[in-house]
Amino acid sequence: MNLSHLEAVLYFDKVTVKGIADISLSDRSCAFRSDFVPILHFGSEVTVVTKIGGIPFLKVTGSVYLSSKRFMRVQPITLALFKNAERLCEVPVLVDAEKISKGLFSGRKHTYCTIVACSAKTMVLTGEVYPERGDQTIELVITEPMFYDETTVKLKYSGDGMLFGKGSKKTRYIYKIVKIEKRSYSEYMRFIRACTIERLAKSLK
Repeated sequence: MNLSHLEAVLYFDKVTVKGIADISLSDRSCAFRSDFVPILHFGSEVTVVTKIGGIPFLKVTGSVYLSSKRFMRVQPITLALFKNAERLCEVPVLVDAEKISKGLFSGRKHTYCTIVACSAKTMVLTGEVYPERGDQTIELVITEPMFYDETTVKLKYSGDGMLFGKGSKKTRYIYKIVKIEKRSYSEYMRFIRACTIERLAKSLK
């Protein structure tokens, strides 16, 4: 999760300042930069709202650790994910799925693959998927933990979406989601949100 160079707004009392924020989860800190930053006392409580593409993403709250005319460091911080912010995230996962394909003479064929990352619009797969051999559009059957019940998702290879793994890791392929039931999509987005919150919480420990 890239939390660097995010569009941001700093809030303190009645003061608001637009700038750029860099969040370090390992240090539990947020560096805020702007042409003008109010010089505040050590320990002052501030809020920084970060955005991606103009959409609110993370709310950062914490104490001022360092303050100058163009830079402020807030540490330690707490984070809150805005409503619908999961639409901006890609999360690493390990979810087993079953690929359904139609053979010319053998009927429906079932093979297995693994979802290793997912976002609102894409899934990254490894295993028995080979877009260069014709798996351009595929159907996956997926269940827990991504969905409560067995769910079918239709995907299309993104064209330039091949990612090569390191060492013994398998090649990963990026597929776009082209068809999923509305109810199932709501479950899917709740899953991404839960994964994002869990990652943030673990990183801040």
